[in-house]
Amino acid sequence: MTAPLFIFDLDNTLYPPEVPLWRIVDGRIERYVRERLGVGDEEARKIRKGYLQEYGTTLRGLMHHHDVPPGEYLEYVHDVAIPDVVPRSPALAAMVDALPGRKVVFTNGSESYARRVLAALGVEGAFDEVYGIEFMEYVAKPSPYPYAKLLRATGAEGSRSLFVEDRPENLLPARDLGMFTVLVRGSEEESFAHAVIDDVCDLPRVLPGFLGNGRFRHGVGPGAD
Repeated sequence: MTAPLFIFDLDNTLYPPEVPLWRIVDGRIERYVRERLGVGDEEARKIRKGYLQEYGTTLRGLMHHHDVPPGEYLEYVHDVAIPDVVPRSPALAAMVDALPGRKVVFTNGSESYARRVLAALGVEGAFDEVYGIEFMEYVAKPSPYPYAKLLRATGAEGSRSLFVEDRPENLLPARDLGMFTVLVRGSEEESFAHAVIDDVCDLPRVLPGFLGNGRFRHGVGPGAD
């Protein structure tokens, strides 16, 4: 029987929101829109908000309406000195390493950006694979398409997969596919997630709800088939 699959979002999930990396990237996205389209701050925010609502990401809207090359956009917005911003996390490394199954990262960022973040955190060797926006064919979460593609790529069953995210809307397609969903930071009353934790390193606390709910044979753990 295959081991469970643990799926992790990246930004504001594997590191806490106190780490300002995503805010820096977010600022670079807005700057890119201003410079690429030649508009002011207010218009850039309006355009970006509309693209986020319609397409899920600024990038997809820019690709559709302005023929923006995705590689150019991703290189620009992720041009950040990540090691200067993201501290190493031995606690995260220990937690991920102890999980009884395969571990992957599933992010709307680029694969190269994700790998740089993992390296800064000190967990680059803890994950079996990284699935970025290129793998998603630029159809980002929470569109259902990349979730189904992820399961096909990993050969995993939704019912034997756990997904950790900081954005509630990104958990709904995972739940629809039968995944056990974990929200990092949030309110249980406001969330449809199976479990809510304050920090990703608290994940072991809710694992009994995933591993002990009849999806797995008794005794699943490190070294299980």
